[in-house]
Amino acid sequence: ASSSVQNHGVSPSSSSPSSYNYNFTSDIHLVSLTVRDDFYILFNMSAMTSWIEHIRNVRSITFIGPPGDYELFRRNMALHYANIPLLDADDDENDADATIPPVRWVNETHWITAYKNRYRCPYPSVCQQLIKLYVFDLRTRLGMRYIGNNVLVVDSDTVWGRNVTFVDPVDGKVTYFEVGGREGRDCQGMDAVKFTEAITAGRDQTRQNETMSPYEACRRPEHPNATGRRHIVHHMLFQHDVMMHLHSVVEERWGVTTLWQAFKLCSVQEFCKSRIAEYELYHAFVSRNYPERVRHEALTNGEDYMGSSAICDAREMRCCEERGVLLKGCHDHRVKMWRGHPESPASLGDMCCSSEAYGPKDAMTIHGGLLVHGL
Repeated sequence: ASSSVQNHGVSPSSSSPSSYNYNFTSDIHLVSLTVRDDFYILFNMSAMTSWIEHIRNVRSITFIGPPGDYELFRRNMALHYANIPLLDADDDENDADATIPPVRWVNETHWITAYKNRYRCPYPSVCQQLIKLYVFDLRTRLGMRYIGNNVLVVDSDTVWGRNVTFVDPVDGKVTYFEVGGREGRDCQGMDAVKFTEAITAGRDQTRQNETMSPYEACRRPEHPNATGRRHIVHHMLFQHDVMMHLHSVVEERWGVTTLWQAFKLCSVQEFCKSRIAEYELYHAFVSRNYPERVRHEALTNGEDYMGSSAICDAREMRCCEERGVLLKGCHDHRVKMWRGHPESPASLGDMCCSSEAYGPKDAMTIHGGLLVHGL
């Protein structure tokens, strides 16, 4: 059952409202950006089943994807999830009491037309990350009123292994998972340090405006006691008021009307030059400006978190459940790598079961049900 409690607090940021009412609910609405290459994991390796079984208080599931992939998605839904209602995108049915959350598909056309075609992307692979930061357009621009204040964005090639409640029904704190430890404390080339900090500081290189999203994951003079834990864990819980605050800060400090514009402007500046990571940015911002809402749980890759793998079938996920693994990222490029080199255990990636349990024959027979997604 959901809980709605009023909590009064003061935001530590001078750019935030001086006070606010945090009216929270533990209900969440799951959103996943997907393409046909993800369908093998999503359907044949039952990623969606794992979301329904293990993620508590999910009231709806919405997929955002290319219009050309919808028919294949619909066929897979009919084959693998005939018991789950596939609603029209504009169906505003109340999902609060649904035993199994209904599923909707929304074409990505809105985000392509309103943002990508208009402002372009800093680089191609970041387009999807930017769409995630505009996930609340589902409600504010597309009129989908069923979308609430808590949206859990989940990568569609992610399979969950144990139960999790993201918003505590008693105190409203949100659980944010972080991966890593002492061995990764020093900053590395893939860390999204410069961009994460610069995007909320603005274009003024003299830094008259302090960053509102300090990157504290890796050790630098400014953060000598960094834990080494990162926040790229294939999902993140976004809250509407926090996300709107992030947008308003970025727009104000870059003198633009959309966050997307600011990303493009920032990406060509030397002081912004680092990888862009939407989950790291949101986490840094919410941790700095709303610390009273944040609860961390540490994970260790290869132990209770499996970041990249080719196998997420029922046998492997039973091993993961026995080991208390939160989730596995099962990527299509890993599947293809394994099928290309089935004799190599290394091609399997992170595993809960022994890699010896899977041989070359499994590489072409592991999928269950009709393979209609082209891998």
